[in-house]
Amino acid sequence: MKFSAKTIAEPVIFFAALLILWEVLVRVIKIPAFILPPPIDLYAALMARLVILGHHAAITFVEAVGGFALSFFLGVMIAILVVYSRRIQNTVYPLIVILYAMPKSAFAPLMVIWVGYGLFSKMSIAFLVAFFPIVVNTVVGLKEVEPELLDLARINRASQLDVFRKIRLPNSLPYMFAGIRVAIILSITGAIVAEFVAANEGLGYMILQALYSLDTALALVILLILALMSLALFMAVDILQKKLAPWSAEVRQIEGAF
Repeated sequence: MKFSAKTIAEPVIFFAALLILWEVLVRVIKIPAFILPPPIDLYAALMARLVILGHHAAITFVEAVGGFALSFFLGVMIAILVVYSRRIQNTVYPLIVILYAMPKSAFAPLMVIWVGYGLFSKMSIAFLVAFFPIVVNTVVGLKEVEPELLDLARINRASQLDVFRKIRLPNSLPYMFAGIRVAIILSITGAIVAEFVAANEGLGYMILQALYSLDTALALVILLILALMSLALFMAVDILQKKLAPWSAEVRQIEGAF
């Protein structure tokens, strides 16, 4: 996306107008603050707890990014094995699809029992929700190669490693990054769900504390922080794709692959 004064000004003006409209409507209709606080209350809640919110946001960020990193490395490795091993494709991959269909939030209490109460249990839930989009998309990308390219490589007696490095891997990058975009957002969701189940720190824990005390302003501030965190990670993935695989940035992403 090319940034200009217009592309930056339009969303900023729209967001400012939305905040003003929100403030006016809340004051005019006299909506109770515990139902929908005005934006000025959100600003006050943010300033009053800025340091502690930063601490808990850092914890959630580490949980989400740690789970995502694990899901990326294992997901890509398993996708490669699925493509190159028919036995794994016939045995392991159907199991992955079955697990993909299960609600991941149901695993959160089990992870606390199996893994423990600490940081790794939160990372495990983030890993679970982020793992499947990466595996499925990468498998699709590694398989969706034009037969002519494979025939040409075979004629030139290219090794399997050369075919992987020069044909399958570059072809899979658009699909892989499509899965990464979904996975990086889901990893934050997984971390929050894990904190809902068992945690004494993190933004998910803070949301529960805010709701228990009917501090709706704080809860909305936390949701805004999570949205900004997700947006920042999404943009980082987009920049990384343009740096590592500029040719894939314009390739249409397969809908429904994840």
